[in-house]
Amino acid sequence: MKRKLWTGASTLTLGTLACQPVLAIGWREGALIFLLIVLLLGPPVYRFLRRLEKARERMKK
Repeated sequence: MKRKLWTGASTLTLGTLACQPVLAIGWREGALIFLLIVLLLGPPVYRFLRRLEKARERMKK
């Protein structure tokens, strides 16, 4: 079992090292992607944390 895992991992690693990057992202594109992720995921995560805090307060009482 471990030999199969080692063979697969080494094959994937060597295959990845042999390829050239197809997409080059600069700091501006990285910042834009980060901003989009924050804007899309921020409000739902904030609402979830707020509800979780209220639920914990109710459990304490």
